[in-house]
Amino acid sequence: MLDKFFISKVRVKILKLFLLNVNSNFHVREIVRQVGEEINAVRRILNELENTHFLISERNGNRLYYRLNKDFEFFTEFISLFNKEFGLGERIIKHKSKLGNIKLAFFTNTYIQSKRKNEDDLDLVILGNNINFIYLEKLIKEYEDSTNKNINYTYLSQGEFDIYKKDPYFLNNIINKEKIILIGEESFVHN
Repeated sequence: MLDKFFISKVRVKILKLFLLNVNSNFHVREIVRQVGEEINAVRRILNELENTHFLISERNGNRLYYRLNKDFEFFTEFISLFNKEFGLGERIIKHKSKLGNIKLAFFTNTYIQSKRKNEDDLDLVILGNNINFIYLEKLIKEYEDSTNKNINYTYLSQGEFDIYKKDPYFLNNIINKEKIILIGEESFVHN
């Protein structure tokens, strides 16, 4: 859907590359290989994205590397859009009717920043009843296999969620941190 809002499909591919790999640096030829587009079109868009401060470039030897500027004014909005349109977020949203009665599904700050401090840090939280766990696990496993990323997730009933919301760790590190709501409303988290 985003390619209908963004005129350039090359721009969407480049945005997708950076927004789904927030901690990665890419040199120009690597970006060209990843997005499968002509080098001149890629360079033009990289220059435009750097001029808007979406990307930051840094020279290392004879290579120019680009990385996402996490201080970009609309970083949170872009990261949310692209995580809903592509990857695991897109799969969960697309298949929500097969997943059961999901009241809320969100990516945590750990997932957004691609920084797991310990093995217990969650990437994805799903709250609901009668969740089709087998189908959910299948979607996540397919995503993990296609990306070589390990997703740490949990699914909770309403009662379990209400109990966890009182836990200081869960409250401070999951609920009150930046998140991407895939299904449901932010207000549901704080009720």
